[in-house]
Amino acid sequence: MSFGQRHPDVRRLVLAFAMLVASVPAARASDAWHFQLGATTDRINRGFDMSHNEPSVDAAVSWYPGTGPFAGVSAWTVRPMSGSPMGAEFLANAGYGWRRGDWGAKAMLLHYQFAHIRHATRIEYDEAGFTGSWRESLFASVTVSPNTAYGGSPRTLALTYNLVGHVPLAHGFSATAGVGYYDLHAGLGSGFFYDDIGLIYQYRSLQLQLAYFGTQGPERIRAKFGPMLVHRWVAQVSWSF
Repeated sequence: MSFGQRHPDVRRLVLAFAMLVASVPAARASDAWHFQLGATTDRINRGFDMSHNEPSVDAAVSWYPGTGPFAGVSAWTVRPMSGSPMGAEFLANAGYGWRRGDWGAKAMLLHYQFAHIRHATRIEYDEAGFTGSWRESLFASVTVSPNTAYGGSPRTLALTYNLVGHVPLAHGFSATAGVGYYDLHAGLGSGFFYDDIGLIYQYRSLQLQLAYFGTQGPERIRAKFGPMLVHRWVAQVSWSF
């Protein structure tokens, strides 16, 4: 069994990530810099199980002053297929944010890259996204990808639509719920819904979350992706600094 080699773009992402991490001492002087380390019992992305029901760790560095331009790099450990070596998923994004009163919006470009995963270069893709928010409690977003491919399918148009709610409770707790639709009609002739509902506990810079993730789709989608479509509880922990 052969696996994708490290792509030059991945090396550039890793180098950029290392440079951002190395800048932590200087960055602490500015509230525009944000750093995060985390772990989860399963890496879930838009209803897809990206670590095959195994734990995943992640790290992220971003620069965002609250309005205006922003950029970031994130990385996760992933194992999309049973028995395959542990690989990595990278996300680089850049965009522009606006805020007026209770309302906020972000427009961004994103690039997903993979390393040490079978056919890694075949599943990398790009997106353009737009997110609108109200009082940091309700978020709606849409993304458009011109080059998404799954399995042996050609690179085609793919879209996502998401709605997420966040309700503060008492004593550091909050409730969250979200629903989304992944439109893969251009490549696979169908799409599917994914959703989650959970509870978050925030203590200073430490956040704990327990959530249930599910997917609902037609038979052709279930036949295509099988166990990658999740229905399970997931626990997550993250530390921001």
